[in-house]
Amino acid sequence: MPFRSFFLLAALDALLSVGLWVPTTLGWETGSFPAWHGRALLFGTIPAVMAGFLRTAMPRWSARPLVCSQGWRLLVPLWLVGRAASLWVPAAHAPFLALLAALVTGQVVVCRDRRNGIVAALTTALAGAALWELRCDGSGVLDRLAPAVLLGLVMVLGGRVAPSLTASHLGLPGKKALFEECPLFERGAAAVAFAALLGWIAAPASAFTAGASLLAALTQAVRLIRWQGWRTVGRPSVLVVHGAYACIPLGFAALSVAGSAMGAALHIWTVGAIGLMCFAMMSSMIRKHAGHAFTHSAVVTACYVFAATACVARVAADAMGDGRSVLLAGAASAWVCAVLLFLIAFGRVLLNGGAVPKKTPTG
Repeated sequence: MPFRSFFLLAALDALLSVGLWVPTTLGWETGSFPAWHGRALLFGTIPAVMAGFLRTAMPRWSARPLVCSQGWRLLVPLWLVGRAASLWVPAAHAPFLALLAALVTGQVVVCRDRRNGIVAALTTALAGAALWELRCDGSGVLDRLAPAVLLGLVMVLGGRVAPSLTASHLGLPGKKALFEECPLFERGAAAVAFAALLGWIAAPASAFTAGASLLAALTQAVRLIRWQGWRTVGRPSVLVVHGAYACIPLGFAALSVAGSAMGAALHIWTVGAIGLMCFAMMSSMIRKHAGHAFTHSAVVTACYVFAATACVARVAADAMGDGRSVLLAGAASAWVCAVLLFLIAFGRVLLNGGAVPKKTPTG
């Protein structure tokens, strides 16, 4: 299970990053943690999930073993060094992300895997966003660039995982039996989303960004509907992937309102689309490699519910005046509960490689 170390580190980091932020939401003075926790999640926690997922999936995608396997082994110590130094050096995550981007790109080039060229490009863009922190120009571009890149990865990878898991759950031979693929529509939806995100990065309050975001919300919603997620209501491990992806058109819809909903759009994407998708893809990959791909578990389902609750509470806090601190504390606490439940369900297998039980003790 090559993802073990990365997923365990990601879960512990997610617990620490938000856990240290909880006192701030209650009004306690904690220095730089309000700003730090967002950077920690975007450049530390989420890239660890990415590394574990890509290290496991890329050999299957390219039908070849990992290129430069020694380089992949360097990622864990490099990640640890970057996380330790990040409190003092803003761009401390950049070496880890640069190596990850080089390894993914090398795999794509050596295997002539054109399909995953976009994954390599987005990973490289995230490394560039980490380097941008050296400028500290205060323009706010970085606050949008990294989430936009990660959202692009969710659209690409979620667009593969959601229909494939749905088809498997329904006993279909593949996603082609679930819906009729339309490459022209897929390219168009990707282009519209790219334009909207580019507008958000460069000019978030512009009329162009609002219009492109509205069109992106519609095309991404159509894309999601085509995967027929409503047929997985009885399977939380599949439904959660659709739920996480649904946050993408919801975020674009919020952004189309322009300035009044920018904070809401950001947190719908970061906590909902990116955060919830991380929980969904990590748990799905762990179960698949343990041979229990669609096992029911009350603990894991509760993990998804708490993660979704964190998203709702955090977005509600953006719309509130009085009572905002209570909602922020609730969002942070719900996130911490989600991570703890994830560790209860999968901590043992991530620590020692033991089998995932067919049902957790409370499932």
